[in-house]
Amino acid sequence: MISVTVLGYIFFVTRTIPGGFPTGTNFTIGENESLRSVSLRLEGDRYVTSALWFRVWVSFLGKDREIQLGNYEFDRPYILGDVVKKLVEEVPDKPLIQVTIPEGSTSYEVAKLLNQALPTINIDIFGEKVFANGADGKLFPSTYFLLPSHNEEDIVKMMTETFEKKYTSTFRWTVVPEPLTRRDEVISLASIVEGEAKSEEDMKIVAGILLTRLKKGMQLQVDVAKETYTSRGLPSVPINNPGLTALGAVLKPTASPYLFYITGNDGVMYYAKTFEEHKRNIKKYLK
Repeated sequence: MISVTVLGYIFFVTRTIPGGFPTGTNFTIGENESLRSVSLRLEGDRYVTSALWFRVWVSFLGKDREIQLGNYEFDRPYILGDVVKKLVEEVPDKPLIQVTIPEGSTSYEVAKLLNQALPTINIDIFGEKVFANGADGKLFPSTYFLLPSHNEEDIVKMMTETFEKKYTSTFRWTVVPEPLTRRDEVISLASIVEGEAKSEEDMKIVAGILLTRLKKGMQLQVDVAKETYTSRGLPSVPINNPGLTALGAVLKPTASPYLFYITGNDGVMYYAKTFEEHKRNIKKYLK
């Protein structure tokens, strides 16, 4: 038989309201958040007495995959069962707004996409926040879920934190290739590679060519960054926000004998070892 103590505990955690219940607050469930993560935050913020019993209740109802992304308003104290019901059966009071940022988007293009999804985002203010936080090149391309209350600073922080997590988890032990010495240089060169090549194979070859040019003290002379035709080295800031493929291409480039390349009218990339060969490729494939 179930003891009185056990029954009392079950009654306590399921039928009593936690002390200090945060009435008049909002609870947000974000992208890719697990049931465990949600339950622990609910307990930590005193919406429920027990994270474990929240998970047990949700799983018993077979609703562990039905918690929706969004912002939930708690206008009064709730017992555990009502919290579960609100999160698994009701539509969020403020559904999250989805926006996808493609690889290679410039910071201005990112601002425009955000403004289209969330008109309260001011394009100019967003640009100012990007500059102030040194975030050019670090607005990680991904799908984001935003609240109507998010402002420009919030989103820049969200995107740069995503960049830090992705970069660190993917390239933690990867050595920066010579002649680069800093991560910012990797990002800058990756932004060029992102604009110059499309496939991963071509990105790696192009990254190898550009690294060789830098080693030789040559101008990079890439069409996506016009300043590289008049000055040596990398652009002063990344020209776009590269994805993991372009970053990986710079960190693990393909060694080749080539120094030149073009993208033909057919969309195929053609490589050359010498300038004479390069000129022949231009004449043949860029008619």
